[in-house]
Amino acid sequence: MRFDDRLPAILAGTAISSAMVITLPPTAVALTGVEVNEIARAVTVLIVGETKNSIGHGSGAIIAKDGDTYYVLTNQHVVSGWDKMTLVAPDKQAYEVNPDTVKPLPGVDLAVVEFTSKKEYQVAKLANSQLAKEGQDVFISGWPEPGSTGQLIRQFTDGRISGFLDRPVEGYQMIYTNVTRRGMSGGPVLDAGGRVIAIHGWGDYEDSSKLTEIEGMTDEAAANIARLIKPGFNYAIPINTYLQLAPQAGIYLGVKVENSAAPGLGEPYVSQEPDSDDVIDDLNDTLSSVNRVLNTVNDGANTIRRICGLFGC
Repeated sequence: MRFDDRLPAILAGTAISSAMVITLPPTAVALTGVEVNEIARAVTVLIVGETKNSIGHGSGAIIAKDGDTYYVLTNQHVVSGWDKMTLVAPDKQAYEVNPDTVKPLPGVDLAVVEFTSKKEYQVAKLANSQLAKEGQDVFISGWPEPGSTGQLIRQFTDGRISGFLDRPVEGYQMIYTNVTRRGMSGGPVLDAGGRVIAIHGWGDYEDSSKLTEIEGMTDEAAANIARLIKPGFNYAIPINTYLQLAPQAGIYLGVKVENSAAPGLGEPYVSQEPDSDDVIDDLNDTLSSVNRVLNTVNDGANTIRRICGLFGC
């Protein structure tokens, strides 16, 4: 049995009150690859974590809003173990994230992160991943580690679903051919209707033992190189897994779900030059904007003390 076989029951109404699923009209509109990318850009966020000795990042997707609070679905491994976290919204505005408010889902590599803003950000539509099929077009959006230029550039890659695991591993079940890199974990997998059907998080890596045997490398050197060589398959957690487990984690969000199969792609995606909104030249400068947000939203001594406590004065 597929891990997400119960969603039709949720969408039929047996669990709507607990999962807070808002069903939408069943017809999905066929979009071009460029149009799907525009949606992906509007709902994909960058999540930066820091400790005293390290810094790292991953991606996420805005899936719900309640008042001024937005909710982002990402991988649990993206948001675990950090002393401080900052979320960079699609408009490059940075927001402080309280690690204590992160809500992991039981038994799978998913978590929900929240941030508060008076700005209007687009919320992703979800789709019943039970209806996803092998061979259909899918797209992944996320912020990979910077290349030789040192720039962070959001990537949007196309591919196809190539299969499903019979037995999910930490929730991972969907397999696809899209190119990904480290840092894109937590980013949305979208169908040709621009709807989020899964959360990306794992990629196959080359077997380091081959490098040890053939090239005579040390185990450590072989492992470091193997992590950079990806055979091509990647894995995601279907969105239905989130819908089923959210109530168990005390998460009750009014997410919008379409219960229809993916439409055919209106026009294939052709890679383009990065949009200016997809490029972060200086991450430190972007992260520093969190100070300006806090000063704008809150005035007075309490805000100043809060900023000093977080970043030093």
